[in-house]
Amino acid sequence: MVAAKINSASGLTVAGIQFLHEEGRRDANIQRATDLIRSCPGHDIYVLPELSCSGYGLETFRHLDELSEDLYGPSYAAFSDLAKSLGCFICYSFPRRAAHRSYTICAAVVDPSGKIAASYDKWHICQYGECIEKDYFTVGSGMPAVFDVNGIRVGICICYDIRFPEMIRKLTLEGKISLLLHPGGWPRDEGFLTWHSFVSTRAIENSIYIMSPNRAGSHNGCSIFCPPFVDYKTIQPQTLGDEEGVLTGQVDMRYLHHIRSTYTLLKDRRTDLY
Repeated sequence: MVAAKINSASGLTVAGIQFLHEEGRRDANIQRATDLIRSCPGHDIYVLPELSCSGYGLETFRHLDELSEDLYGPSYAAFSDLAKSLGCFICYSFPRRAAHRSYTICAAVVDPSGKIAASYDKWHICQYGECIEKDYFTVGSGMPAVFDVNGIRVGICICYDIRFPEMIRKLTLEGKISLLLHPGGWPRDEGFLTWHSFVSTRAIENSIYIMSPNRAGSHNGCSIFCPPFVDYKTIQPQTLGDEEGVLTGQVDMRYLHHIRSTYTLLKDRRTDLY
């Protein structure tokens, strides 16, 4: 489905790409993501899941020496060209080579000119349920990533990061974000059912929009876009099922300002006490 852009003075459109990854097949994954992005043109930002380029899983992790990249590696080259051809921002994720046999989980954003607008190495790596990231990756130590789209501040976190409220609050207060991109790789283990709860909570408590795409498939799926306020009656998050697809959402700054003036959660913090 193609959604028209809203006026750049009042907001932007964002599209989460939910697709089937093939572990260890970078070229195939990039091509599938490219096809889905091209099938749904007209958005300001496209967001791919965690490790969208390499695939996520043991087969990928065991071959990180071959699949890891520098920031300006083959994934950058492909998505830089795509962003230029479509005039959009694209957020993609790949295993980044930090040092000899040391790797981080990275998300990078290319802008409509094809340049890197932001990059972020995952701060919190997961080691429970089906996740064994600490066996293969090191934690990122750089600053949180924030970039600008049509005058709107956009931040990035990755998957497990959403469980740490301090990080999202830092992006909101210091980065002044209105939209959070949250590439995920959520398997249907014991942590899966709480994922949407964390996304909704982070969105409401910080009065921000969140786009959180996941991999497709019966063991993953359920990508979510959450507005800055949810009552679960008339205002609800948007979600996908298990199959490949594109989840689209609108970031309306007039509505965001209305929510922040009506539900004054950020203003009412007792910073004199905590």
